[in-house]
Amino acid sequence: MPVGKVVFDVPKMYADHHVEAVRKALLALPGIEEIIASSALKRVVVRYDTERLNPGAIEQALQAAGYAPGEEWELPKLPEGKEDHSPWFQVIPRVTTTDRRDLEMSGDFRKY
Repeated sequence: MPVGKVVFDVPKMYADHHVEAVRKALLALPGIEEIIASSALKRVVVRYDTERLNPGAIEQALQAAGYAPGEEWELPKLPEGKEDHSPWFQVIPRVTTTDRRDLEMSGDFRKY
C-alpha cells in the first residue's frame, strides 16, 4: 500500500475544538492513515493511502468542515457610528473621592 503525505496550513484552526472538528472530518474519509493537527502551528499533516484517496479529496473534506486550507477569518464590518442619544454618546462627569482609610494605609500614613 503506497502512502502519501500532504501538509495543509489551516488558519481557522486555532483551538482544541477546531483540531477535534478537523480530525473528525478527515477520519471519515477512507484511506486516512494518520493525522497530526496542531492549533499552535495551524497546520494539518495527513498520511493517506494513495490508492484510495488523493490530496484534492482531503482538501475538499477540510473545506466542507469549514476549515479550508489557507482561508483566513473574515472580520465583520463595523456599523457606522451615529449619534442616537444613547449613553454611549453622552459625556457624563464622574466624581470620585478617596477613602481616608486608604490614604492612612499608604505612604507616610502607614501604621504598624
